[in-house]
Amino acid sequence: MNEVIVPVQSLKTLIISMVCAILLAFFILIAFVAPAEYGIDPTGLGTELGLTELAPSTQVNTKAVLACPVGNQQSDWQDIVIITVPEKSGLEYKFYIQEDAEIAYEWSSDSSDLYYDFHGEPAGDQTGYFKSYRESTASQSNGLLTTPFTGIHGWYWRNDSNHAVQITLKTRGQYQVKGLI
Repeated sequence: MNEVIVPVQSLKTLIISMVCAILLAFFILIAFVAPAEYGIDPTGLGTELGLTELAPSTQVNTKAVLACPVGNQQSDWQDIVIITVPEKSGLEYKFYIQEDAEIAYEWSSDSSDLYYDFHGEPAGDQTGYFKSYRESTASQSNGLLTTPFTGIHGWYWRNDSNHAVQITLKTRGQYQVKGLI
C-alpha cells in the first residue's frame, strides 16, 4: 500500500506567512486602493500610476476631504490645518467668533488659484444673510478681521481645476473651530 504523506508546516512558517500577508495587504490598501477609491495618496505612488484619477468625485467630499491639525509649527499661530479641496468642487471651513473678537489668518494653496469668499453669518439669523469680507481668486491670502457680529465666520473655497488642491490655513484669535461645513 502506498501511504499519502501530508506535509506539516511548522508554527514558525505559518506565523511568518501570516505577517507577510498582513503587510502585503496593508501596502496594497495604502498604495493602490486608497488612491483609486478615495483620492487619498500618502505614498505618491497612486498619483504616479494615475490611480487618483479613478476616485469618484461624488464620494470625494465625504472621504477625501481632509482637515487635520498639524500642530503649532510656528509659535505665533494658534492653529494650523491642511485642507484638501477636491477637483471641480468646493468646501467651507468655519469658526464661531463673538462680536468684536479678532481672528488673524494666513492661507495658501499648494498649486492652483482658487475662488474664495471669506464671509460671516450672524448667529440665529434665519434669512440666509451673510457678509463677505474678502472675495477673489488667488493662491493665498492673509489679514486680520475684527468681527462685526457674533456668528459663524470663515472661507468658502472653490477648486475649478482637474486636480485636488491642498490649502494650509494658519489662524490665531478668540474663536471656536467649527471646521469643515
